[in-house]
Amino acid sequence: MKLISDKWNSQRLTMTDLKEDEIPEVQDLYETSRYMNQWDGEIYNPEHIKDCFFKGNLPPNGKLENYKIQTIRNQEDQQIIGILSVYHGFPSTDAVYLEFLYIDKTIQKQGFGQEVVNRFAEVTAALGYTEIRINVALKNWPALKFWIKSGFNQASGVYGDRECSETTYANLELIKAL
Repeated sequence: MKLISDKWNSQRLTMTDLKEDEIPEVQDLYETSRYMNQWDGEIYNPEHIKDCFFKGNLPPNGKLENYKIQTIRNQEDQQIIGILSVYHGFPSTDAVYLEFLYIDKTIQKQGFGQEVVNRFAEVTAALGYTEIRINVALKNWPALKFWIKSGFNQASGVYGDRECSETTYANLELIKAL
């Protein structure tokens, strides 16, 4: 299984594998994404980044060696501005699952997320992958708009609760062909 590189760049950003000593800083950044729990119904895990680093966030029957969690740094000042986690080879060997992408909410809407996605598509296509999949909470309209704008225009399924209410949640799996 070919994995994305330990370090790769876009025009303004550098993505690198998370290092153990960065876990507290990245967990703090992850904590700023808690507002999304109102849309996905997930319970906040104060150990999420540590868990991802040591155990991965794996699909059914997933293998840790196919998982990566990376930091996103602004090349200008080397500050960590985002998090990227990916599983290679799910649900098929020619697919890559972009499990989580988050840019610090204080600097969103500056094109950083789009830049990561565009470069990620180039990098994964060069490795031989034919599609990228993501999972988006149906109630997360800003994310749905972002991903559709980013070329994730094929839906493969809706998963979760069958009825819509304030206390029910569902996700849409989207695909971008490479």
